[in-house]
Amino acid sequence: MGLLNRTKRVELEDGEWIDVKPLSIGGLRAMRQAAAKVEVPPGEEKDEAQGFELSRLALESCIVAWSDDAPVTPTNIAELPYQLMFKITAAIGLGEPEAPLATGPTSTESSAVTSAE
Repeated sequence: MGLLNRTKRVELEDGEWIDVKPLSIGGLRAMRQAAAKVEVPPGEEKDEAQGFELSRLALESCIVAWSDDAPVTPTNIAELPYQLMFKITAAIGLGEPEAPLATGPTSTESSAVTSAE
């Protein structure tokens, strides 16, 4: 197995797995350029739309096999549970292994409880 043909097994729950190849430099650049051109749906932020597109392209490019009986296709990749995206993209070198925490203003109710304790 050469440097350009390596794969990595991502272990999931219940004995399931997904084999991925690492994201290449050229592949990442092409995906970022494609994601920059994505049409932003109404009600979605540009960064969010581009992030989802980059993740979609990366998963489609890097997933080479999995334990499921269904074939690895773009349609089936789109059906993967959302939380798996973070674990898989981290394994290919694109992101963190878990979903980021929600950001935004803190609720005044929870702030009041914290300061009263």
